[in-house]
Amino acid sequence: MGESNSSVDEDLLLKEFFAEVSEVERDNEVVRILSCFKLNPFEFLKLSFDSSVEDVKKQYRKLSLMVHPDKCKHPQAKEAFGALAKAQQQLLDQQERDYILSQVTAAKEELRAKRKKQLKKDTASKLKSLVDEGKSEQEYEQSEEFQQQLKLKVRELLTEQEWRRRKMAMRISEEEGRLKKDEEEQKEMWKRKREHEEQWEGTREQRT
Repeated sequence: MGESNSSVDEDLLLKEFFAEVSEVERDNEVVRILSCFKLNPFEFLKLSFDSSVEDVKKQYRKLSLMVHPDKCKHPQAKEAFGALAKAQQQLLDQQERDYILSQVTAAKEELRAKRKKQLKKDTASKLKSLVDEGKSEQEYEQSEEFQQQLKLKVRELLTEQEWRRRKMAMRISEEEGRLKKDEEEQKEMWKRKREHEEQWEGTREQRT
């Protein structure tokens, strides 16, 4: 019962909030969504990479109400609304989510390796890291600087993976096209052979 009341209270708070949202704010949100990096659904929903499934659902509900075509007059509100729906679908799909998070992990590892090299050159930072027993590294990874670097690195890795995927799809398509062409040429060859045999058979009496 308590959980039901909590849900009702949350709905009321959301309605009150959106009643106060101006048209300019709605338009700005549409522009933000449409300018997001296409391969990262976390960006569309303004969520950190460690967000839970529940966070995804709540944030989608909040943002989708903000840019809903029935509420927002921006000409591209429908497109922004659709982009949010797609982002939520991706993050609720375990396979899609695991893939993106694997790229996040790879990005973190690259950034950590880069920072380790920097610390080797910077004796003071290296000593501080040893004294704090890793505490300074944890703090750094929570900093705005690291989070921005992580965001950009994830973009880079996702772009590379998408390019590889498209190249592979192109190669598969080219190979399928080649096989189809070979098959058609083979059929044409057998067709000509049959026609030649029929003509040969048809002129048997003339030859004898």
